[in-house]
Amino acid sequence: MAPESSSAEAVAAGALRRLLPVTTSASPSPPPVDMDVVPRITPMDEPSSSPHSGVSPPTSGSAPRRKRQATTAACGACRKRKSRCNGDRPKCSVCHDRGSECQYDTQAAETHTQALKRRFGELLNEKTAYEQLYDALRTKSFPEAKDVLQRIRGGADANSVLRHVNYGDVLMQVSLTPEARFHFEFPYRKEMPAFLLRPNNPYLDSHIYEYSLKGDPDHRRLRLTGPESTWVTTPPAELGHIDPYVKPFHAATIVHPWLDAVIPSKWTKVSADDALMRKLLHGYFLHDYEWFTFFNKDYFLHDMARGRHRFCSRLLVNALLCLGSYTHRGLKNRAHYWDPQNITYQFHAEANRLFECELEVPRPEGSPQDPSFLRKLERWEHRKLTTIQATMVLASIHSHNGADRLGWRYMARSVEYGREIGLFDWPRPDMAPDTKHVWEYTAWCVFIWQSFICYHYFRPPLSSCPPPSPLPDPLDHPQWYGETYVNYPGSAFRLTTHFPLLFKAKADLWTLMNDYSSFAFSRAAPQSPILASQALWFYKELANWLHSLPDPLSPKRIVFPHQLMLHLLYNNILVSLLKPIGLQGWNGQGVLEIESPREAYLNASIRLETLVRLYYLRHGFEALNSFMVQFCANLCQMTIDTIAAEEGYLDIEHLKSTVVLAAKGLYDQSRSYFLAKGVFWIQMHAMREEERELMKRWVVVEGDEAMEGKLEQGLQSDWPAFGSEGAESDGSSG
Repeated sequence: MAPESSSAEAVAAGALRRLLPVTTSASPSPPPVDMDVVPRITPMDEPSSSPHSGVSPPTSGSAPRRKRQATTAACGACRKRKSRCNGDRPKCSVCHDRGSECQYDTQAAETHTQALKRRFGELLNEKTAYEQLYDALRTKSFPEAKDVLQRIRGGADANSVLRHVNYGDVLMQVSLTPEARFHFEFPYRKEMPAFLLRPNNPYLDSHIYEYSLKGDPDHRRLRLTGPESTWVTTPPAELGHIDPYVKPFHAATIVHPWLDAVIPSKWTKVSADDALMRKLLHGYFLHDYEWFTFFNKDYFLHDMARGRHRFCSRLLVNALLCLGSYTHRGLKNRAHYWDPQNITYQFHAEANRLFECELEVPRPEGSPQDPSFLRKLERWEHRKLTTIQATMVLASIHSHNGADRLGWRYMARSVEYGREIGLFDWPRPDMAPDTKHVWEYTAWCVFIWQSFICYHYFRPPLSSCPPPSPLPDPLDHPQWYGETYVNYPGSAFRLTTHFPLLFKAKADLWTLMNDYSSFAFSRAAPQSPILASQALWFYKELANWLHSLPDPLSPKRIVFPHQLMLHLLYNNILVSLLKPIGLQGWNGQGVLEIESPREAYLNASIRLETLVRLYYLRHGFEALNSFMVQFCANLCQMTIDTIAAEEGYLDIEHLKSTVVLAAKGLYDQSRSYFLAKGVFWIQMHAMREEERELMKRWVVVEGDEAMEGKLEQGLQSDWPAFGSEGAESDGSSG
């Protein structure tokens, strides 16, 4: 029995050797090394034996017999000759000695079986591309299908045509003819409704309206006011000026010295695809960061690229990658947050795991005179700062998933953590300048975020006062805020989005609305209607805020999505403020030259719809905008109510077009996050059958279940679209 046992062990050992990775010179060549990151090896550091010899230095005694190492995959020439290939790349030793051509059918460290599986997967993907192309030809309008067919007959491959189909010809137009005008077209009715064309509508005198609906940019020049140095950072040219007015924002790319240098796989175990994860981070900074700002991106990206843990953490990175996955339109079913196979779910699960670990990290104890204690305390405070930032991100993720009741707990926890470390007090004098900067920045981010959440969910504010450190003037100290630069296809200019001005304007607005929430949503009288005189005071303060906006944020100059969002928010607040007030008891003369609360309410409603339409014409609704669902839902519901109240309205067809456009915004956003789908589902069931049929004709909806069926998951939300009581669903009724 012993010999047989030995034989079996030998066979097992041989099989094991074939499975083990090759560690000698027969192994594939290592990937190229970034010499700016890894220090060069000097000749003194090199091993004495040749790295190509595969022979160890001789030792005393008889040399053991060297065993031939198995090769992961032989090259094509050696397989034909049945030679013993050592697997060296780019050329194996046999082909090198013979002087023959050496080609591999496999990638490095890949077996032939793995290569076959990979190629099989590529063929499946190619088949999927053809299937998608077929579906596009079947569902697109005749002119669009004709254009696709012409591209196919012109020799374009399936993937390039499919990219054109998925993104429209927006990117192709802006890359081939940068000065060409492009804008989306309204569904059902192509023109701007007549009831919006009022002389006191300031957005009809804006550049974005001029370039979207009036004139031809090839024969007119954009009239920009103010110093040109505040618009571009390089010597301006006409193309650099008009890019934002003639190209959609999702065609632009963020320009940042550290964004392309980060290696996300060092910060997460969910994925090793650094290229994909950089796209997710880019999507977040392009679409979500400027509106929902939780941290200073310059400090974060700098430390992430350097591998430092002062202002970056694994928790924060995983949470941001989860949030960024909602922005990536290449991720199908990204809104299915409940699917364990979905990368959105995986990043969220990892962030939740790391968050639970952070809960167990205690505050260090010791004497303030002990230098080691002070170092531990500093590291702990840095860790708490990134945890506070990540907690706000997690609250936002829960809101995306229609579970803002859970997100509220994270919001409250971020304020609690801030108080624990004294975030809302004056920074200590002994703080390092960069720590003090991030400290004050994070304090304002928490204050703005809690004010935003409390106002929209009808709650008393968690923090009654803004941070003690005042915000610097963004014109004098733009570097304090961290500017955002973008580049459009076909343009040589780097444009600023005026993020410092936007941050300061949001902070001023939410400081005012924080006072409103304290007054209107107090625990003594929650959601009690305010008096007309009280509403007038807030109305005056809001009007003063609007008139104090700097020129790039004025109604005439706004163009970027988040600038439009700022004005959408302002008019949406006015609608909410003025709607409950009766027609008597308020003389609004001298405020904004209005005659009555009703007139003020109508003006705000008209401007709200004008901005939604201009946003769609310039940027479309397909790219993620986390708060656009609020404005589309309000506009849709107001128009549905108007149709129901005024059956004999002369412009009923344009009202229907408004309903279709707003519902399209909800549906397009629902492909990115689940809350929008819940709101879309509710609005579809609030429509008449006529508008629902128009939706089916003018908006491409994937499956009738989005309109008629049930929601896949329940909603645990107090989102205003559901009414003051919120919504709670098990998925059976939505």
